[in-house]
Amino acid sequence: MNKILLLSATDYEHNCKEINGVPIHLTGIGKINAAINTTRLIEKHNPDIVINFGSCGNLKDFKLGEVLKVSSVINDIDTKGFYIPEELFLPTGNVKCLTTDHMYDPSDSHLDSYKDKINECDIVDMELYSIVKSCILAEKIVYSYKWVSDDGSQDQWLKYAKLGFESFKEILIDEFKL
Repeated sequence: MNKILLLSATDYEHNCKEINGVPIHLTGIGKINAAINTTRLIEKHNPDIVINFGSCGNLKDFKLGEVLKVSSVINDIDTKGFYIPEELFLPTGNVKCLTTDHMYDPSDSHLDSYKDKINECDIVDMELYSIVKSCILAEKIVYSYKWVSDDGSQDQWLKYAKLGFESFKEILIDEFKL
């Protein structure tokens, strides 16, 4: 059986310590926390597989609470074409994630380069790029499952975080035989 490292940004996304005996480890919120803590946790636990899960903002037409398997991720720094494509970190999927340090609000004005990235992606989060980069450097297989918790309205987050986590647990148990 593969040794799995489960990663979540914050316990607000799940409110439990483990799933079927597999501990959930926290990366913290944001790219810097995620990079540091993912690297530290990989060094400590030496997993075969890293599975990141958590909430995301909706940039397309996904249903609130829907769980998505992410296939590629783009960082929000202003460099053209700087992303981690599917073939480098995830086996399957077709959902592209933008990792940003900003809470996504569709009513905010953004730079054109940021708007281009938003239009190119399906969802937005605050940690995935750093988690995937840490896994690539450590030569670890990584999967990411994000549930749509909001579409820019923060008052929806708690309700859909709970719904998404319950759906994610079912997927995790089924796909990874936990």
